[in-house]
Amino acid sequence: MVLFSEMFLSELKGVPVVDRLQDPVGEVRDFVLTVGDVFPKVTGLLVRVSARGEDFVILMGEIDLIGRQFVVTKSVKERIVYAKLRNDELLLWRDLMDKQIVDTEGARVIRVNDLKLGKIDQDIRLIAADVGFRGLLRRLGFLGLIDLILGIFSKKVPDTLIGWDHVDQLKTGKTKGMITVPTRHISEMHPSDIANIISQVHSEEKNAIFASLADKTAAEALHELEPKIQALLLLTLDTKKALGVLDKMPVDEVADVLGDIPEEKANDFLRLMKTKKAAQVKELLTHPEETAGGLMTKEFVVIPRNLTVQQTIEKMRSLAPSAETIYYLYVVDENERLAGVLSLRTLIITPPEVLISQIMEKDLITVGLDMNQRQVAGVVSKYNLLAVPVVDKDEKMLGIVTVDDVVDFILPPISRRIRHMLG
Repeated sequence: MVLFSEMFLSELKGVPVVDRLQDPVGEVRDFVLTVGDVFPKVTGLLVRVSARGEDFVILMGEIDLIGRQFVVTKSVKERIVYAKLRNDELLLWRDLMDKQIVDTEGARVIRVNDLKLGKIDQDIRLIAADVGFRGLLRRLGFLGLIDLILGIFSKKVPDTLIGWDHVDQLKTGKTKGMITVPTRHISEMHPSDIANIISQVHSEEKNAIFASLADKTAAEALHELEPKIQALLLLTLDTKKALGVLDKMPVDEVADVLGDIPEEKANDFLRLMKTKKAAQVKELLTHPEETAGGLMTKEFVVIPRNLTVQQTIEKMRSLAPSAETIYYLYVVDENERLAGVLSLRTLIITPPEVLISQIMEKDLITVGLDMNQRQVAGVVSKYNLLAVPVVDKDEKMLGIVTVDDVVDFILPPISRRIRHMLG
């Protein structure tokens, strides 16, 4: 059994290693970790052996004591059995220190400033990550001085520890043995939280997280990301996965993301998509991105004005699943011109036998295809709309622009910056 009390990795790197007779063996370079458990087990020390000038692993069975001043082996140095690092093993300092880790409890990405080791049963295990300023001071060797100065004023730099059972390390493929991508935890988060995490990590981690998500979750998270990141992620997916994600996205969002990738690749996706959806996307791509035509979606509910409330509700049950939003129902006349708008609230509180032409709003607020996005946002904001219809010169409906498509032009600058920071 190894004598050991809770310590931080930075306190142990460079500590002298001596044998049972106090003869020098070398110095601690790193700690060997075997992954798989909630609190990964330390299985050995990577030691720079003085006599050989090389790094070797001394397994925990060869160690008698680990302390801040020195490490003691059970046998004399001539009888120490050295081992080599295996492919499935991690080195704490090399592979975890300064790395980005997903805190699935706090839906954030954290940077590891130090690592805390502790005894669980008879094993030394990794129990927490220090992600605060105190951990950084400890590593730099300034913690003692700072504690002394602050102690005069009865102050102390607080610990910021996150238990290892609350984090999942990201797998980039660069380091063998890394803990797998936290698919289960991340997939349970809100798409905005997933996007927030993806936006903070390095490219390899972005790709790994995104590829691990279910198609529907990936589609919802993709919408929350900046256009450049959207394009990057879509291009790194294999074609089958990318098509699955695009299939779960509304038509206007598909057009937005395809508009930001190379034309040749966008055309490849369009050829492989379902015919009807591909045709709608192609139409949207013909409109300049900064206009109502470029912002609009063609997924909305249109009903004829000669229906009753009851007939409308029945029709909605078949139409609504394919619509991006059903806050409003758009009523058209015999020539398919927009005749009125009906809110769900009005529909629900009206007796079933009433004709919708009697309860629809006839004083219509619409925008044209070529209206720029700031003007569209102004209309949405001025009239407190959740969506505004886009019509042609004959008042025929072409699509709708929803409030989330123009929210950046409605929010005040500070709120807009916060929204982008959060993904």
